[in-house]
Amino acid sequence: MPRLSTAPYARRVCLDEFHAAVASLTRDLALVSVSGELDLYTAERLQARIDEAGAVGADTVLVDLSAVSFVDSTALGMLVQESRRLEGRGHSLVLVTNDPRTRRVVEVTGLNRVLQTYATLQDALGELVPEPPTLTAEAR
Repeated sequence: MPRLSTAPYARRVCLDEFHAAVASLTRDLALVSVSGELDLYTAERLQARIDEAGAVGADTVLVDLSAVSFVDSTALGMLVQESRRLEGRGHSLVLVTNDPRTRRVVEVTGLNRVLQTYATLQDALGELVPEPPTLTAEAR
């Protein structure tokens, strides 16, 4: 039986693994960290994580797309739908994206005008997490 060989110009193709994890950061803020490709096949899994984050009672669900390498229109539509659903319950959805490709898609589609969007997680947390009160010298 002849042995098949790989052409010298062929390269190995690896598909991005999709992962989404939920963390409760404060009583009012939940974080959904996402990595991989966000598309027709993975949007439903992200939607389940957003639902999970909203179920912990957080007023704000922060979706960190910093490690996302691709976003399609299905996923964008789901983010808008989830934002509206949360707003209907008095909550909000906030995005973080610093990848130039993902950021471009968010800007071109106008999603950054619909959803509060930050370039970094640090920026978002700086705005969304209140500073603890400082004690004055007299209070110590």
